[in-house]
Amino acid sequence: MNIENKKQVATILLAIGLGLVATFLTSQYVTKSVTQQTQMLAQDYKNQTGALLNEIELLKNEYRKLAAQQVALARQPASSQPKEVASPPEASFSMKTPPGKRALTVLIDSLSAVGGLIKSGDFIDIIAQLNIPDPQDPKAGTQKVTTVLFQNIQVLAIGTNFFPSADISIYQSQQQARSLYVTLALDPEEAGLIVFAQSNGKLQLSLRSPDEKETKVLQVASWDALSDFVLERQGTELMVPKERGNIEAVEGGERPSGDVKPFIQIFKGGQQL
Repeated sequence: MNIENKKQVATILLAIGLGLVATFLTSQYVTKSVTQQTQMLAQDYKNQTGALLNEIELLKNEYRKLAAQQVALARQPASSQPKEVASPPEASFSMKTPPGKRALTVLIDSLSAVGGLIKSGDFIDIIAQLNIPDPQDPKAGTQKVTTVLFQNIQVLAIGTNFFPSADISIYQSQQQARSLYVTLALDPEEAGLIVFAQSNGKLQLSLRSPDEKETKVLQVASWDALSDFVLERQGTELMVPKERGNIEAVEGGERPSGDVKPFIQIFKGGQQL
């Protein structure tokens, strides 16, 4: 083997040796780094576990104290035990009735009570469909008149629920019910009038916005009122039935003063009777 070949072999061996040394050193560094990281994680886990154990121990002590207090309280004579706290006065329904008002309950079908979507604390308008006797001939029958009876009336309770609730199941049960007991806050005069109106017709509730408190002067619903409303708002003229005038005999051939009413003049032999 010549010198040149010997140099090449020596170079290769040196390179292999250096590679082995580098590999060993790298392995040692990685092993040391992994060991350090493992030790750090183990220390963190130990610290956290210790804090958790301390918390558990504190809770155990608190429970022991509470249990001891309960046992001591149970062993005391009944006269020395604290008295039961009375219910707040707000639990009485009379406290929900505003001063000057009367609580009155009416039975209304669920659809007429805004489909059951009302609750205590709401404000409503009350619409009545009344069966009014014919003023010309009360025995002939009745005529239906629709009008707003009262405005801005407070709802005190629906059934036995007289505290507002956000539970949607209450609305669902009210919608499924055929009728609802609605308790209202009314003036004494309004209370008597609404009982009379319900005995002579049907009531319906209209829900108001909580921000609206004003009342308005409203006319009785009729064909003429509907026709005027549609003509004013929509520009459409409805052909509605007109009321017939009363035909009365006129004495002396003179027309009555004031409003002109339909009349008939009877002549015989060229002379007025």
